[in-house]
Amino acid sequence: MPSFRAQVHLARDLQTGKLVSADRAIPKPGKGRYQCLDDRCRRSLTVARSKYGRLHFKHFRDGNLEGCRFHGHPKSRQQHTEAQLLLWVLFNEALQRKAPMPVLLFKTPSGEFPVLPFITGQQIVREWTCPLKHRRADLAILDRFGDPVLLIEVFHTHAVDGNKRLDLSPYWWIEVGARDVLENPFRLNVLDHGNLPYEFEILGHQAEFFDWALLPMLNLPSPERNARVG
Repeated sequence: MPSFRAQVHLARDLQTGKLVSADRAIPKPGKGRYQCLDDRCRRSLTVARSKYGRLHFKHFRDGNLEGCRFHGHPKSRQQHTEAQLLLWVLFNEALQRKAPMPVLLFKTPSGEFPVLPFITGQQIVREWTCPLKHRRADLAILDRFGDPVLLIEVFHTHAVDGNKRLDLSPYWWIEVGARDVLENPFRLNVLDHGNLPYEFEILGHQAEFFDWALLPMLNLPSPERNARVG
């Protein structure tokens, strides 16, 4: 299987100040029109087309790209960090009404449900730590009092397990895949969630939820512990 190389699908249009996707950008833009979203880079981007026909942004070849988190060889890419950064930028812009709020996709036993969230938070922060359990979330949308409105976990190599699920139980939270985010940050496939409506329970997670909930009462070893012992 070929190694995954994320494309840069979003940039800032310096003429409007808003975020724009590559398929809505003008073709062959000159330098100074579209800007990289990495705040450590902010270099000019142009529009390119992949061998599969997909449009994406890329840096101009004559620039020094060292340190940009959206550029590099796929083997050295930090997909989790890139996806986390991209979501931070997108939600930050959305909360300021400068970009559309991403659509959440729930794949349930009854089919796929797209949901447009109306989030009234004031800011989004990275690496937020829960004051109750000292559990860290990848991203947190906070209200004006600094309380979390929604926590976002980015899955790359480790999904939310039973212990983390319990620690996050006082909050609304979702889990999305790093690769999915980098492919299309405007449509987020929700892999798991907590405290959202029951009809949005993810396909294949219903039985798992009840198993984890019953373990403390039955005093049985968790599947994770069995895996370590076996």
